Amino acid sequence: MDQKEVIGETGHKSVDLIKIMDKWQKKWTEAKIFEAEHDSRDKFFITAAFPYLNGVLHAGHLRTFTIPETIARYQRMKNKNVLWTFGFHVTGTPILGLANQIKERKEDIIWAYNNLHNIPMDELLKLNTPEAIVECFSKKATEAFKRMGFSLDWRRNFKTDDKVFSKFIEWQFYKLKEMGHITKGSHPVRYCPKCENPVEDHDLLHGEESTTVEYSLIKFTSNFDGKEIIMPMATLRPETVFGVTNAWVNPNEIYVMAEVHDEIQKLDSEDVDLKYNGIWIIGKECADKLKEQDRKIEILKEIKGSELLGLKIKNPVTKKEVPLLPADFVEMGIGTGCVMSVPAHAPYDYVALRDLGKVEEVGLIPLIEIEGYDKYPAKEIVEKLGVKDQNDEELLEQATSKIYKDEFHKGKLNENCGEYAGISVKDIKEKLTKDYINSNIAEIMYEFSEQKVVCRCGEKCIIKTVKGQWFINYSDENWKKLAHECIDNMNFAPEGIRQEFHNKVDWMKDKACARKRGLGTILPFDGNWIIESLSDSTIYMAYYTIARFINEGLTPEQLIPELFDYVYLGNGNVEEIAKNSKIPAETIEEMRKEFLYYYPLDWRCSAKDLIPNHLTFMIFNHVALFGREHWPKGIEINGYVTIEGKKLSKSKGPVLPVSEVAENFGADVARFYITTCAELPQDADVKFKEMEKARDNLIKLYELAVSVMEEESAEKELSLIDKWLLHKTYSSINGAETAYEEFQLRKIGLMFYELINDLRWYKRRGGENNSVLKEVVEIWTKLLSPVTPHLCEEIWEKLGYAGFISQEMYPEIKPEMINEDLELGEEFIKSAMEDIRNIKGVAKINPEKMYLYTADDWKYDLLEFMNENAEKNVKALIPMVMKEDKFKRHGKEVMKLINEIMKIGVKKAIAEVEILENAKTFIESEFDCKVIVNGEDVKGKKKFAIPYKPAIYME
Repeated sequence: MDQKEVIGETGHKSVDLIKIMDKWQKKWTEAKIFEAEHDSRDKFFITAAFPYLNGVLHAGHLRTFTIPETIARYQRMKNKNVLWTFGFHVTGTPILGLANQIKERKEDIIWAYNNLHNIPMDELLKLNTPEAIVECFSKKATEAFKRMGFSLDWRRNFKTDDKVFSKFIEWQFYKLKEMGHITKGSHPVRYCPKCENPVEDHDLLHGEESTTVEYSLIKFTSNFDGKEIIMPMATLRPETVFGVTNAWVNPNEIYVMAEVHDEIQKLDSEDVDLKYNGIWIIGKECADKLKEQDRKIEILKEIKGSELLGLKIKNPVTKKEVPLLPADFVEMGIGTGCVMSVPAHAPYDYVALRDLGKVEEVGLIPLIEIEGYDKYPAKEIVEKLGVKDQNDEELLEQATSKIYKDEFHKGKLNENCGEYAGISVKDIKEKLTKDYINSNIAEIMYEFSEQKVVCRCGEKCIIKTVKGQWFINYSDENWKKLAHECIDNMNFAPEGIRQEFHNKVDWMKDKACARKRGLGTILPFDGNWIIESLSDSTIYMAYYTIARFINEGLTPEQLIPELFDYVYLGNGNVEEIAKNSKIPAETIEEMRKEFLYYYPLDWRCSAKDLIPNHLTFMIFNHVALFGREHWPKGIEINGYVTIEGKKLSKSKGPVLPVSEVAENFGADVARFYITTCAELPQDADVKFKEMEKARDNLIKLYELAVSVMEEESAEKELSLIDKWLLHKTYSSINGAETAYEEFQLRKIGLMFYELINDLRWYKRRGGENNSVLKEVVEIWTKLLSPVTPHLCEEIWEKLGYAGFISQEMYPEIKPEMINEDLELGEEFIKSAMEDIRNIKGVAKINPEKMYLYTADDWKYDLLEFMNENAEKNVKALIPMVMKEDKFKRHGKEVMKLINEIMKIGVKKAIAEVEILENAKTFIESEFDCKVIVNGEDVKGKKKFAIPYKPAIYME
């Protein structure tokens, strides 16, 4: 085969990537080469967050899972004993909800799973039970992993509804409860009224990133309709109560007058006592919310907002009476429908008062001093931005965001705030809220940070205080300290996400860990509850280490808590455990050895949506249950995936099932593209044209391998261009190693495309040494094998090697082949040729003769001097240069040359004359003219030459 074909256009239709894929997957399975057990080698343990099986694996899964798969293969090449395996997540309510929707023949769901997930209709309609869904999608997930050539130890696979896995979860929960990390009480939780269950991130259709926000209800008082009433003002900034001049109600909305009782839970019971809390005037929606949050609400009458206007209400903190004024901007879906007005600091309030002509009447009360602002910050910024009225929403948002940010970071309470004067805004909320609650002038109400929070069943979620709910107390400060310590000692890829984990730990609150329905493990100490799906998936990486023993036939009854105590914690007597569990002592010891060998987990891989939940919970639970020597060592985070710019959606599309990608493009093309198309933190956009380009370039490597095997490889003396190609190839060994170690897999793709260009340049420069090409192919086949293993196995076989490349060692560098001068020399030639083309284009001539002049010696001396002081900037460099007589005598020319060298980049000096003489024949053939290097100085051109930029004269 002509090498022109290899490095030019590809004949990819003749290469059957699917056939190659099938061949090597069968061979790997038969040889069982990815089954891992403890031995004398260094270990490497990597996992990814297991997929939830309410649909087929899609392009998002493909990216998240192919990254650790690639790293696992690389680490095997570094002679590590790699443990890499998968389980399947099926617990919780989404699968239950999907089964019901299929049973009810929901039109949109039937369409999505038939058309997007490619489930044939006759098969789809049978998926009307959770068990059927789990069986279907676990088979499809297994098939997808195998079709992608994942090097997994399948002996360790499990599903989270397996009875044996439930025994492990029971042990975990017993331990956490013993440590005081699980408590029972009444706490606000995200709740689905239809499912009658608390919901976690995985249960949500919309609002996965929403958090529970605490509003302070400041209890203003008045008389209305002959009754003493409380009008609670909802605020996220209770300190601003000192600056209230009035309050707002929406005149067009409906409010209610209601008798409010607080529900007080009885000790060790789900029963409640009622405590009278007055008559409240609040929005109708607020009344519905408060009914779910430890209050009994009895509505006495409905009131139009306009009926409340003019009412004077008393500030419980300042004791000042302020009027109720109308405002259409008051949203009834947030808070109580009654809003405090602080016009000195809130742009919306100031502009609304200005529109009503009430600024002078109610006045402005400053309460926060901020550096850079005058006495009334809201007035100042509104006038500065030119806000016309309340309809100027964009400018008002800008003004509000700026002031609130500056107040939080730089503001201090002033003398109008009494005993709190001098305290910074960022430090006041918790203390002040606690004081107000203790004084009965404030209460807490919970809202979502986003208004649209929807369960997978389609129902809008609420915040509900569930009585007798079981919680994991992630708010515990001592526990948080351990989590922070773990994060400080972990590796992160990319490094920038470390602080995000610290932030998540700081913000973590108690979390509901059980519910009344769904798939999962029964809470071992309260059979009325089922452990929810984010709480049973925190330390299952430890289960992987012993799963192969369990899957050999151990029963749930044998997996007693004492067994896990011994395996994971080293506690107990192995003979006694063997007797009680009926598991041979030797097997128990092997389980213990396997855990100790593979733990701690080296890397945990996931997409960024799991940072605020699963991954942070993993850290918390590990530091609670295991010793420091077994805390996780690393977390890798990648961005999301879109398809041709469209967001993935299991119900609306696109989905791009993994199996479909494997069948249409071949596993290697998909693996190569998805790991190299974007850097870790960035989202990846799958473009099919680019995937086809990746396929073509991979096939070029295969065809080059075939061609070098078909030709004789006689020993030849290495030419300069041979040495250059070998230098580039051996240099890439180090570059690829760094990329794999740091999860920078996009660099592997960029280096591979650079190889394709290098091969084109090699041929263009007259390279034709088959031995060199074979050496290049061997090295690059190894470098690419973690990413494209099937194709590389096939190439390895074509090259005449026995055994699997999957079991080969990572290539070693030959130091004698590394010569940076060769690389600089070829770049110099390319640059010179580009300059020649530019001059030809401008002058519009086809020369018969061309002179190339290299720089004078002193210019190379200056380049070397600059290279030795590369860390210096121009300002620092010039005085140093001018101290040298050999430079000083060239005066202003030195200054000009320094700037020119800085523009092209400071590099070491190379033998430019020798390089140009060596390439003279090549340049002559490229431009069809005679080339003279440093001949007669025609028209004084030579003086314009500088290092790496020869002067050029054509005639």
